[in-house]
Amino acid sequence: MLRAVWLTIGKEFLLIRRDRVGLFMLLVAPIAVIAAAGFSLAKIYGGRTAPRGEYSVAVLDEDHGRVARAILDALDHQPDLSVINSTSRRDAQQTVREKKIAVVAIVIPAGTTDAIEHGRGAQLILYTDPVKYLQTIKVELALSELCRKITAGAATEARGQIAQRTRDFTSQLNRARDSAQKAREEAARLGKQADASRAAIEPKIRAHIETALTAARDHAKIALDAEIGRIQSKLDADSGARQAKLDELKDYLGRLEIAHGQFETWFGQLKQLAGSHAADIPPPPSIPTLPQDLNLGGINLAPVAELGDARSRLENALTIPPIDLKLPDFPPTPKIPLLDIPEMPAIDPSLSIPGSLGITEVDLTGKSIGQFAGFNAFDLQVPGFAVTFLLIGMLMGVSLALIDEHDWGTLERLRSASAPLWATLTGKLLARFVVGFIQMGVLFAAGYVLFGISLGRTPAALMMPAAAVAFAGAAFGLIVAGVGKTRDAVLPVGAIVIMTMAAIGGCWWPIDFEPAWMQQVALALPTTWAMRAFNDLMIRNLAASSALIPSAVNFGFGIIYSVVGVAIARRRFG
Repeated sequence: MLRAVWLTIGKEFLLIRRDRVGLFMLLVAPIAVIAAAGFSLAKIYGGRTAPRGEYSVAVLDEDHGRVARAILDALDHQPDLSVINSTSRRDAQQTVREKKIAVVAIVIPAGTTDAIEHGRGAQLILYTDPVKYLQTIKVELALSELCRKITAGAATEARGQIAQRTRDFTSQLNRARDSAQKAREEAARLGKQADASRAAIEPKIRAHIETALTAARDHAKIALDAEIGRIQSKLDADSGARQAKLDELKDYLGRLEIAHGQFETWFGQLKQLAGSHAADIPPPPSIPTLPQDLNLGGINLAPVAELGDARSRLENALTIPPIDLKLPDFPPTPKIPLLDIPEMPAIDPSLSIPGSLGITEVDLTGKSIGQFAGFNAFDLQVPGFAVTFLLIGMLMGVSLALIDEHDWGTLERLRSASAPLWATLTGKLLARFVVGFIQMGVLFAAGYVLFGISLGRTPAALMMPAAAVAFAGAAFGLIVAGVGKTRDAVLPVGAIVIMTMAAIGGCWWPIDFEPAWMQQVALALPTTWAMRAFNDLMIRNLAASSALIPSAVNFGFGIIYSVVGVAIARRRFG
């Protein structure tokens, strides 16, 4: 029995080695289809088919401000975008819709920078091509993220400026408050110092004034004594001279008195001598008589005694009265008004400018993978078409091979060699399982080398879903062989069933594209569970444990298909 199984396996590999068309369908055809599908559908999943500049974007800068420069710089650093400068809005429209050079034309209107800086809204103008819907969506998503970053940057800058100005204002208030307090303290110190200085200088000024007044008084006394002495001496001299003149006058008057008497005597004698001619003698001139009350003897020109009294009075007038010195408040002590500087209210942490909300796409390790990065389309197409061609290979290698061997009589010869049918079927299933598993491994290796697919966190984990779907596919091929009556019946029916299973099971596109009811139907297909495992490992980058349940489900499908297939095949080929 074991020898029959081994011989069957060897025969299958011998047939595969001789069948070049079969080898082509197993390896080369899947790679060609994967390449065509992957490059064609890359843009749907956000993948890139060119190293740079996959999308051309026309830009018209009417603003020429900071925001416009930020947008242009960000577009230049987008690896997927190639920027074309437009000269006018008409040129931008033609670049998109008539010339079909750019996917989107972006117009940055004049005043955009001024609007953003002054808190007003601003809108970019887009000219799009409706036919290029998917490309437009990707560019619009990138622009939306760019606008969000610019808005967030402006808000962050505004928050920083407000916070800095608040800190500066608070610091200025504190400095003003400190300066006012220091001024008040300095004014109080100066007032106290002025009072102390005034109290200390008043005795000194009083003593200095008393000393100066005493010196002035002494000097005045000396000068007064000298002047009074001089006046006294002059008066004494003048009095002596006038006394001498007065004495001379008194002597003259005495002698004049005597001469008057002698003249009277002479004139009488003259009249006597003239005799009769006495009447002819003119009268003599009259000599004035001395006043009756003239008493020259009572005149005394001795020094005036009042000078001594005047000197005493002047000396008394020079007596210094007590000095009650009180300095005035001059200069007045400066009065600093009490400034009412308000306290800066404490800023409530809950009161702040709202921040901006953004998104950051990260992988399972927390590393950022960019905004709207999508995934490499070949991460989906390689396992999807590998499963599709695996099922096609099982259809040709199991179903058609069993029908051909039945028609050619090969199965009859094996039965005549005492090889039970189930042993032959088991050998064929094992052989095709190994071939399918190897096919999956080769296609994954080719995808890694040629298309740069991801093998996930644990590449060896891909062996579980690959082995499970290979086993389920081989067993399903046995069912198709048992149901199909002829080769011509198996080919169209089997191809339709396999294509349907591949399409519904998510081999050609993400199963999320399908309606909800179809996704529920897909749970009954092994292709669905195989793609779930491959997507978890390769695209979602989950751990190897994520493939355990899908692989177990497919192994379960394989067991069910094997039991059903063997039962049908025994009736069909027994």
